Amino acid sequence: MIRENQLGKGVMIMVELTNTEENIMKCLWSLNKDATVADLLSSLEETFDKSYARTTISVFMSYLRDKGYVAYEKRSHAFVYHPLISEESYQKEMLKRHLERYFNNSLPAFVEAILVNLEPDEKTSDEILRIMTDYRAKLG
Repeated sequence: MIRENQLGKGVMIMVELTNTEENIMKCLWSLNKDATVADLLSSLEETFDKSYARTTISVFMSYLRDKGYVAYEKRSHAFVYHPLISEESYQKEMLKRHLERYFNNSLPAFVEAILVNLEPDEKTSDEILRIMTDYRAKLG
């Protein structure tokens, strides 16, 4: 959803998704193509072991369209949907929101909470350390 900021420039303001809307978007992103309701029903069943009625998914697609996440076009007798927002953009926005909402914009507190609460094993800790070392090297 695009809204105008105080300077009159368009800025992206993502409306947070419900769990079901997020699962539908994950399926749409993973399909990596325009998708019909039938495609989404199949993907939801396969990915999340969830069954929905066609009308339920159609209603959710209307919500996602109204929130600015998808667009659609009618082809033959079916609506075909495609994402307007990439999975990476959504992830980035949700990470920023959680960082702000729960960690007062403190990235070190966020990382510490992940490590303390999820208790990664030695192999995962080594991988995290490698990622941080590579990132620090890029900084110069």
